[in-house]
Amino acid sequence: MEESVNKNVKVNQKEKQSLREYWKYNISAVLFGFGGSVWGGMTYYMGIPVAFLTFLNASKTQIGLITAIFWLGFALPGTWAAYASEGKTIKKKYIAGAFFLTSIPWLAYGIYVLLTGTANASFSIWLFLICYALACLTVNLYIPANYTLLFKIIPTAQLGFLLGVQFTFRYGGNFLSGFASKGIQRYFEAPYGFGVIFILACVFSILTALVILLLKEPEGTAVKSAPSFWDYLKKCVEIVKSDRLLVKFFVGKWLMSGHNIMMAFLLAYLIQERGFNRVDAGWFPALYGLGLAIGGLTVTKIADKYGPKYMMATAQIFAILYTLIAWFVPSSGPWVFFAAFIVTGLTQISDNVGYTNMCLMCCPTLDKSTYVAVTNMGIIPFMALLPIIFGKLMDLKILTFQGLFIVALCMMVTAILYLLFVLDNPKSFYDLKAAKNK
Repeated sequence: MEESVNKNVKVNQKEKQSLREYWKYNISAVLFGFGGSVWGGMTYYMGIPVAFLTFLNASKTQIGLITAIFWLGFALPGTWAAYASEGKTIKKKYIAGAFFLTSIPWLAYGIYVLLTGTANASFSIWLFLICYALACLTVNLYIPANYTLLFKIIPTAQLGFLLGVQFTFRYGGNFLSGFASKGIQRYFEAPYGFGVIFILACVFSILTALVILLLKEPEGTAVKSAPSFWDYLKKCVEIVKSDRLLVKFFVGKWLMSGHNIMMAFLLAYLIQERGFNRVDAGWFPALYGLGLAIGGLTVTKIADKYGPKYMMATAQIFAILYTLIAWFVPSSGPWVFFAAFIVTGLTQISDNVGYTNMCLMCCPTLDKSTYVAVTNMGIIPFMALLPIIFGKLMDLKILTFQGLFIVALCMMVTAILYLLFVLDNPKSFYDLKAAKNK
C-alpha cells in the first residue's frame, strides 16, 4: 500500500514538472504565433503573403501556389525530419535549429524588398515564392519532434484540452500580430512595409528558438532508429499497409480539402471582388488567430468527450458557415469580413485538434514522430495540388470565384457525411474513456 502511495506521489510530481515546462513552452508559442516563420501572423499563408502577391498583380495560379507551398512544405520534410529526430531523447535542440534555419529566407527577402522596392514585379513574385518555399521546408522540420515533445509534457488524459490551450497561446500571438502588421503598413508605404514585416519574421523565429532552448525537457524513451533512410521509408509504407483506420483517416482528410481551397483564395476574393482594403490584410491571420484562441478554450473539449472524428466534423460545419458568410452576406462592411475571419479560426482549431488527436491515438507505440510523418505524407500532397489546379482554372476563365466556392461547399458536406458514418474513433480513445470512468 505504502509503495503504491509513493509511486502515485512520484507520478504527480513528474506531471507537475511536465506542466511547468508546458506553460513555459506556451511563451514560445506566443512568440511563434506573433511573428514566427510561416506559421506566425505576419507570414501565415492566407494573410500578408496573399496581400503582397495581389500588390504585385500575381496570377491566381501564383496565389494558389502559396497554399500549395505551405502544405507541401508541411509534408515533404516530415518523413526525413521524423527519421532524423526519432532517435533523439531530447528534441529541443533539434527544434531550435529548425527555427534558426528558417529565419534566413525571411531576412534575405526582407532586405531585397528594402533595397529594390520590388521594381521588377515578375522577378519579385518568383523570388518570393522561392524564399517562401525555403522557409516552409525548413520551419516544418520541427513538427514531428515537436509533437513528441508536447506528448511528453502533456498528461494523456488532458491531451485534447491542453493541445487546444497551446494552440490558443500560439494563435493569441497571431491576433496580436494584426495590430503590428497594420501599424507597419500604415507607417511604411508598400512595398517597404512588407519588407519590414519579413525581417521581423526572422527576428521572432530566432526569439522562439531561444525560448525553446530554455526548456527543461523530460528525457524521452529511446527509440531505435532504422538502419537507413530507405529502411525507414519501408517502415512507413508498412504502417499504411497494416493500419486500415489510418487509411480511412487519410480519405476523410482528402474530402476536408474544400476548406484548404477556400483558405487559398478567400482573401484574394475579398480584395478583388468585394473591395477589402489590402492594408488591412493583417487582420485575416489576426482574427483567424482570435477564432483559434476562442476555439482552443471551448470547442476543443469535443475531442476529449466524443473523440477526434467528431472534432473534425465540427471543423467542416464551421467551414460551411464562413464560406456562406463571405459569399452570401450582401453587406460590404468590415464586420462581415471580420466575422468570416474569426470563423475560419474556429474551423482550423477544430481541424488541428481533431487531426492531432487522431494521429497520436492511432499510433500504438511511443514512436509518435513516425505516425505524424506518415499522416502528413498521406494527406497533404492531395490538399496542396487542389489550389494550384483551381487557380489555373480561374486564370483560364474556366472557373470563377463562385464556381470555386460551390465545389468547396460540396466537398465540405461530403466530408461531414464521411466522418460521421464511415470513419471510426481510434480504439485507444475508448480505452482512455473507460479508464477515466473507473
